[in-house]
Amino acid sequence: MKRIFTIITVITALAVTSCVKSDYVKEVNNDFKTNYEAFWNFFNDNYIYFGDNYGYTKNVDWHKVYDEMMPQVEQATTEVELLEIMGKSIDYLKDGHVWIDTKFKHRGCYTFYIDDEGNRYPTNFISGLVSEKYLDYAFKTRNGFRYGTITKDGKTFFYVHHADFTKEFNGEDLEMFQPLIEKADGFIYDIRTNPGGSAQYSINMTGRFIKEKTMIGYQAVKTGKGYNDLSEPMPLYAIPVDIKNNWSDMKVAVLTNRDVYSTANMFASFMKELPNVTLIGGRTGGGGGQPSTHYLPNGWAVTMSGQRLSLDVNQNHIEPGVEPHINVTITEEDIQNKVDSILEKALEVLSE
Repeated sequence: MKRIFTIITVITALAVTSCVKSDYVKEVNNDFKTNYEAFWNFFNDNYIYFGDNYGYTKNVDWHKVYDEMMPQVEQATTEVELLEIMGKSIDYLKDGHVWIDTKFKHRGCYTFYIDDEGNRYPTNFISGLVSEKYLDYAFKTRNGFRYGTITKDGKTFFYVHHADFTKEFNGEDLEMFQPLIEKADGFIYDIRTNPGGSAQYSINMTGRFIKEKTMIGYQAVKTGKGYNDLSEPMPLYAIPVDIKNNWSDMKVAVLTNRDVYSTANMFASFMKELPNVTLIGGRTGGGGGQPSTHYLPNGWAVTMSGQRLSLDVNQNHIEPGVEPHINVTITEEDIQNKVDSILEKALEVLSE
């Protein structure tokens, strides 16, 4: 069964509810062909991954998609059918920052979960297992962070699961974390299942693992309607955050899986370049574009990656996801035996 995945956008101000506000459209036009053409043109003029920019493209022929879908649009008789035709169109993009909101349904793009052979990428996360089996003591903060310590072969490791970037560590969290961190031989930062949130939070969190201002990537912005109309890459920096609670001297393992998306994907890219950090697990889900929203003549809201994109420190795209330093997959046998092989590998690496 396909798991429904909720994307938390980089720009929360652009988030749209499932009830489209009619005041965004002055004159409502419900003609199916008119709306599909408006939908198609919005992507054609603004989507940032059609061109071959900095060595990456979605490799989607958007004009061919139009030729394939328009006959279906002309035969459609209900709004549900029209929505599904648009949905099949966006499925080609494999971009979780693309969706359509109508008065009756939200239609997202979940195909970034699917590999080239049509299989769902491994989940690589067993909910509740870390607390149940590995943590000496399991705690939960008011902000929802799950944390504790893990002891193995006479060494102690601090563990925290950061489920989304709509929250960051506050002073109260740090007061609880720090006594455990000070006695730890390593730091396990688990961002598996993190769909993103605030870009600034991900930059701030990176700042807790560095001693000085550090270039952590690049961004480029859309400058025109052409497929290759993008600005020159602009460097992005993180600065040290909270020197008192700075963890730049610790050995750190960041745990990842395909469900790591959007600003969590950015965070994985940032952390991958730090000398004290090892990424372990599965390739992240991507989400390197910043969402923008447009309203169709019928009032439906369409959101897509259309403002800026993120690159890593080598100016490579992070839209396809971030490869970990050490790739580990949780197998069916692991699940049956209740073994988190990604966490096990992190304990091994931090013990070296």
